[in-house]
Amino acid sequence: MKGGVILYRGSGADARRYLESDRSRADDYYLEGGTSLAEFSVVGGDGEVIGEGALTPDQYANWVDWINPLTSESMGKPRLPGDGRQGSPRFAEMVVNAPKSLSIAAALHPEVSVTLDAAQRDAVAAIRSWLGQHSVTRVGPRGQQRVVPVEQLETVAVSHKTSRAGDPHRHIHFQIGTRVWAAGTWRGLDTAALFRQQGAIRSLGTAVIAAHPQLATVLDAHGLTLDPVTGEVAELQPFNAVMSKRAEQVARNLAHFEKEWRATHPDAEPGPTAMSRLITMAWDHERPHKRPSSLGSEAAWRAELADAGYRPDFERRPAPAPTSLDDVSIRNVASRALDRCAAAASTWTVHDIQEQVTRIITETGVRADAKSLCKS
Repeated sequence: MKGGVILYRGSGADARRYLESDRSRADDYYLEGGTSLAEFSVVGGDGEVIGEGALTPDQYANWVDWINPLTSESMGKPRLPGDGRQGSPRFAEMVVNAPKSLSIAAALHPEVSVTLDAAQRDAVAAIRSWLGQHSVTRVGPRGQQRVVPVEQLETVAVSHKTSRAGDPHRHIHFQIGTRVWAAGTWRGLDTAALFRQQGAIRSLGTAVIAAHPQLATVLDAHGLTLDPVTGEVAELQPFNAVMSKRAEQVARNLAHFEKEWRATHPDAEPGPTAMSRLITMAWDHERPHKRPSSLGSEAAWRAELADAGYRPDFERRPAPAPTSLDDVSIRNVASRALDRCAAAASTWTVHDIQEQVTRIITETGVRADAKSLCKS
């Protein structure tokens, strides 16, 4: 998984527009076959799910504005920006993604698509459970605060199958609510602690997808090999650039046009209609024969891969043999993790150690389900 945790400080309405504009087709965001894609969950301090459901667009926007979707109660009043102050952070977001070659495999084979979705959801579930057990808040007056564990943590997961530019790019926007229940009331999540934990949760998500046994099995049935060390599909990795080059070019164009738009609209955010128009301009610029209407098509992606030289009957590429968790030396992993922590800084936390342990286990090429990985 690439990318870190970022704080979102805008309104619920702006958050909804932000998610819609991340898609190559904004109208697909919430209504894919009539199904809501915003998955809401509440976990307790033991990491177990104690409430969940799908959110409508309005419910999602209300959640960002600190209205509990399960009870409709207010979880506090967010501070609005002004007088040189930032607004309250509404949620912290990280993107759960996978190597590009897995998104390509999902575009080629419906069975891989279903299993990759499941693997990414497993990664989200593992991260969510971990956060429930390790997130904290602060209680008491300024200067006399003490750190306490959270008792309830709310998250939202929003799944996207393409990038904003329209390339195959499976990813989940995983949003961690900044209002948590602890010591009898709603309080603010200790986001400073969350930032210190982000390496551990990012490495956990990477490990779950790379080690996913069902994903490896489905890929194998289609003559593809999941490398247990890198998480890449060995036969498709050489085509990563083919499925990324448009995104890189269009992203540059889009950034340019967004900058121009914001310069003429200094106090506004581009909504879905404006963003759709900007995306069209980005695609037309310098490459007028490529239009957004042709994006998001598995058939078009397969044709592009064929033009680049991909053949389903390619000879399989060798990948390292997977390792069982039972074959991993705990003593060796612990020693290497401490060595890495010591090489990186003079002081470190338990979360730094957990990050390195998870990374090392992934590097050994382990094949195991999410629950087994988390227990290790």
